[in-house]
Amino acid sequence: MKTGIFFLLLLYSFAGYAQKEVKPELEPYVNFLSENKFPSAKDYILKKFDSKDIVIISERDHRDLNQYEFIVDVIKDQNFKGHVYTEVGCSNNFKKINQFLLNSNLSQKEKEEELQAIFRDLDYWIIWDMYNYYFLLESIYEINQEREEKEKILLFPCDIEFVWEDFTCTAQYEMFDDYSEYGMIDRNVIMGKNFVEFYQYAKRRNPDRSKALVIQNTYHGYIRIPTFLPNPNKPHIYSTAEYIFKTYPDITTNIYVNYFTQNFTYGLTNKGLFDASFQFTQIDNVGFDLKNTPFGNSKFDLYNFGGSDYAEVNFDYIFEGMIFYRPVAEMKFAEGIPGVYPEEYEKQFFQRLSMIDGISYEEAVEEYTDYLNQINQLNYSSLP
Repeated sequence: MKTGIFFLLLLYSFAGYAQKEVKPELEPYVNFLSENKFPSAKDYILKKFDSKDIVIISERDHRDLNQYEFIVDVIKDQNFKGHVYTEVGCSNNFKKINQFLLNSNLSQKEKEEELQAIFRDLDYWIIWDMYNYYFLLESIYEINQEREEKEKILLFPCDIEFVWEDFTCTAQYEMFDDYSEYGMIDRNVIMGKNFVEFYQYAKRRNPDRSKALVIQNTYHGYIRIPTFLPNPNKPHIYSTAEYIFKTYPDITTNIYVNYFTQNFTYGLTNKGLFDASFQFTQIDNVGFDLKNTPFGNSKFDLYNFGGSDYAEVNFDYIFEGMIFYRPVAEMKFAEGIPGVYPEEYEKQFFQRLSMIDGISYEEAVEEYTDYLNQINQLNYSSLP
């Protein structure tokens, strides 16, 4: 994180002195931004749906709440004629999630209890505590309260199936964890297949809502992967979005949201040129196509696919569009799900952790009580 902030500080001086001059390296980007008018992030996404049925957003940091502001703005607009598909959430939870989203007239307490119940079983770790997903589900629920049945929005989680009740010992959980963590199963392929099944189901259910807003984090949202040079003809799927794109090549597009490079290792992308140009021009909350732009023609450096084994490509190879929504220094991290494990579910919490770690119930209580208190409340933070 500190590396990212160091580069962020550098970009302000890189942009020029008190904005009186533009460094030569920055000039093409500044000129492009200054000479064009751009739609807002929300309007850009809605416009993409005029020509594409499937729009994939390459979400930045899972913790960031800000990016969900424009995502929810899209969903609530009457011109959005589709449903939402997410990387987050095990696919077997789709019925539980959509029963909640299609429910009506829950009291505030009932709504919170339903959301908490969803989150306790949402993921194959003890809790998915990124609050933006809670915000997303709650927002869709509220949107649906104002809509006729045929206009209501569904959400489909696409991650690997996982049912807590099926796991009764540490060895079972470790086997699952090993298979998912070390590539013995291809999570991206599974998520891609789950999307296809959900997408076809949603279209059959209501052909008038055939659009798909897909939220995948970072590289899972790349629709094209650079050529694997040691074996360029080898068929493979590297990302969920690539699977979707290869399945529906004519109706799929994807969008990059401004972010750091992989794991923050190298700071801001293209040595800060992208971020510096937006800082210099004071432009924010915009979207545009990458083809034939300085941004699209820039060397792609967000992610290292495998060193020199993969061909070098530009941004417009990986992404077809870009959104700039608030500088990365202004990302708002929100973690914790208020009241997700109330007193009556504390036993379940510690039993599951006892199984995961292979420790006694008493050891789980001793080790994880502070963690329980942490995830039971909403905590905001930002880059250090």
